[in-house]
Amino acid sequence: MRRFAFEKLLPFQPHVWQALQDDARAQEHAPTTEIHASDVAFRMVDFTQRNAERAGVGQVVQARGGDALQRMPPCETPGVMLLNPPYGERIEAAGVAGVSSRAREIAEGDDGGEFFAQLASHWKKNYNGWTAWMLTPDLKLPSKMRLKESRRVPMWNGPIECRMFRFDLMKGSVRDKL
Repeated sequence: MRRFAFEKLLPFQPHVWQALQDDARAQEHAPTTEIHASDVAFRMVDFTQRNAERAGVGQVVQARGGDALQRMPPCETPGVMLLNPPYGERIEAAGVAGVSSRAREIAEGDDGGEFFAQLASHWKKNYNGWTAWMLTPDLKLPSKMRLKESRRVPMWNGPIECRMFRFDLMKGSVRDKL
């Protein structure tokens, strides 16, 4: 439903592009997996829900507002979380843990470590069996969270070099399981 810049390039072949689009449409099916989205900014929640509806997947996307430190699992069975937390480029990391004292923490050079430690503690307590993938430029984030990543994938978020960390969540300490 939109045009792309490559369509103006000389080697572009409209019939090939049309065939690719037709093939993709033939493979479309109604979504079957529930997607639960969350953001502390209710404006972003509204954008998410409206974009999902425009994309034809509004019936399976449930967007809610709220603080990550208070968010309980949206379903009984363990799932996968994908997070792109704020990392100081546009907005700072802070939930209930950081709201009142955030200005002081920034002045003292805090890097959100307390927030991420509280988030990890919340996950260990409430998200047993879940997998969390987190995109961040902070290579020390796993140690700040006191979690051991099971995967570390280098990638870029625009011009920012990042890592996608995978955390396999379980109650208590890994040492307790050994």
